[in-house]
Amino acid sequence: MSRSIPAFPNPDMLVWARETSRLEPAVAAARLSVDEAQLLAWESGDPGLTVAKLQAVADLYRRPLAAFYLSERPEVPERVRDYRRPWLTARRRESPMLAAEIRRAEFQRDNVLEIMELRDQEPTHVWKEPAGFEDVAARARTLLNKHSLIARPGQSGKPTDWFFYWSSALEEMGVLVVTANAVPAQEADGFSVALDPVPVVGVNGATHFNRRIFTLLHEYAHLLHNTSALCDLHEESTGADDVDRIEVECNWLAAEILVPSAAFAQRPIVLGAQTGASDWQLWQLRDEARAWGVSPEVILRKLFTHGKASQEFYENWREEYNDTDRWSSGPEPRKANGGDGLRTKVRNLGKGYVRNVVGAMSEGLLSTYETSNMLNAKVEQIPKLLDRARVPEVD
Repeated sequence: MSRSIPAFPNPDMLVWARETSRLEPAVAAARLSVDEAQLLAWESGDPGLTVAKLQAVADLYRRPLAAFYLSERPEVPERVRDYRRPWLTARRRESPMLAAEIRRAEFQRDNVLEIMELRDQEPTHVWKEPAGFEDVAARARTLLNKHSLIARPGQSGKPTDWFFYWSSALEEMGVLVVTANAVPAQEADGFSVALDPVPVVGVNGATHFNRRIFTLLHEYAHLLHNTSALCDLHEESTGADDVDRIEVECNWLAAEILVPSAAFAQRPIVLGAQTGASDWQLWQLRDEARAWGVSPEVILRKLFTHGKASQEFYENWREEYNDTDRWSSGPEPRKANGGDGLRTKVRNLGKGYVRNVVGAMSEGLLSTYETSNMLNAKVEQIPKLLDRARVPEVD
């Protein structure tokens, strides 16, 4: 029997990788199937670590093996982020799953920047054009409708259709859009990385598509504000700091992009409603929500801002209904057994990102190995990923 090959990594890099993965020693040790004392010994320079076990450590922390042989910790600045968290969820440090997904988004962003450099391509700043104007919502809506590669869904459009309509527009305007995987819905709705020349917006794949739509536009609003901060999803400012005010403004901007007030005011649901109504039925809200491709909660919020729903009714309604009722605009389709893993991967990476990377390979700028690394996929999967990322043809 051959002996295990010993590994001699930099102990401080072991600590750095674990800490940036947001894993406590006990949790990391359990996932590596070793005693916590053994893990701490490795981090203190114990020579008993093998290459095989170091590879397991690298896989757990989602770091390349070579990172553990660096002489010192890399100077990686902490990105400016906004975490859109579910209503009334206490603020806390992100979980290892969320931390890993944010790192993955930053890895993708670095890849986009590399491809731009290879193409000698100037960045587009279309996404920021509405910033600073009083009619920012109208300007943003016009740009989004103009740049989406997907035909605008009608009233029969599914939430998935609406999500990819808006996300396609943001991608074409220069924003990297990703979907976080394996992050509990209770932890975060989304995040943003507000950095030029390629900002990032992430939504949580564990939430309803209607919820992702609102989060997508909420995070875009943060980019337009050029602000990012840890935040809870709530509607009213507590007056504690500017974070609450910005959250309220971003919620308003997202709702105004999705459901413009001027057009909404002319809808029968508004014209025929009494001031301060407190008897709205879920089916009424869902019917109107489908016309705009949003959730019942967004419609009720718009009714409240138009004076057609009382604040007491709005607050009680949010407490009464669960997430499915509040965010779903109709009966949920039954999920088929199994699933398309490659379609999910494309969803997580972002369709625009997949097309961009494979396009660079087709132009001879990237090797198949580099492409598979950027997509975290096998070489033979690349054509299948591209097929699932194509823009649907419109008759």
